[in-house]
Amino acid sequence: MNKRVMGLVVALLIIAGMIGSVVLIKYLSRIPENPPDTIGNTSGNLNNKGLVCESDGYIYFANLADNHYLYRMTSDGNDAEKLIDVPVAYINSGGDYLYFYFDDPGGTKFMGIAGRMSGIFRLKKGEDDFVCLDKCTSGVLNLIGNTLYYEHYDNTNGMQLYHSSLDGKDKGLAVAEIINPACVINGDIYYSEQDSQKLKIYRPGDPEGSLYMDYPVYNPVLEGGDLYFLNMNDNYKLYRYSLSGGTLTKITDERIDTFNVYGNVIFYQRNENPALIRVNSDGSDPIVIAEGNYENINCTSTYTFYSPFKENRTYITYTFGGDGRSAEFAPISSSSD
Repeated sequence: MNKRVMGLVVALLIIAGMIGSVVLIKYLSRIPENPPDTIGNTSGNLNNKGLVCESDGYIYFANLADNHYLYRMTSDGNDAEKLIDVPVAYINSGGDYLYFYFDDPGGTKFMGIAGRMSGIFRLKKGEDDFVCLDKCTSGVLNLIGNTLYYEHYDNTNGMQLYHSSLDGKDKGLAVAEIINPACVINGDIYYSEQDSQKLKIYRPGDPEGSLYMDYPVYNPVLEGGDLYFLNMNDNYKLYRYSLSGGTLTKITDERIDTFNVYGNVIFYQRNENPALIRVNSDGSDPIVIAEGNYENINCTSTYTFYSPFKENRTYITYTFGGDGRSAEFAPISSSSD
């Protein structure tokens, strides 16, 4: 083999190696697909700012006692640790990643840049490097399969439903309508239409939503085979609608400000004579958890979290059983400086 041919072979091998390295890097850095039925958080939690998300034996949460920074602990409440010094809301989990909305209204210095930073971010579990998928102001964020849906806001168009791929490369307008993507059934979003408040369905890819129930509802929540919602025709009282049987059942005669459903229990904030109440999903055995006004009701398999109205404090109580006693929740990170 002469030198010219040898040089050509070496050059081809170098080019092939470079191409292979690029392909390998892309392969290693790809975001693995989620099962198509993946949902990032429960509809009840997302309707309450998504400050808590349970996944794979961990509870990921915004620690209100530490600037809303992202923490995690085991599902039984042990080994709390700070993950990143970033204020989070609408936490979602899918596969090896967390997705969340980052909003720092205080305009603190972030990554060496002073000023307010808002957007949809992705964080790989077990790491502390996170990636901005869309720098924007947003409301509710939900992971549906392999697509993120979120309430995108800008000064020109107001609030609209946007979508983004998991790597953030394919993103943009899903539909020019105000749609809360918290409640998902078989990949479709069930939401309260902005003007009429009637229950509609948005099927991803459709140009607009379609009417599902000619009935004014507020904050639909899916649990099992039922939809729970506040009935705007009946002074915001809590109702359950059976998706299989089509029956409508009133749960309580009390006006409600916010609620969450987990398994066979419901937590709700009573409007008159304000108090946080836990009740069975059929309306039986109500227990007063705490007197006063509360918000941010987020449920997990063990604990339910809630906050005094407009206060940066969190309390927890058992989701199931017990006598309804609560305790203030202010974990100290095992990784804190």
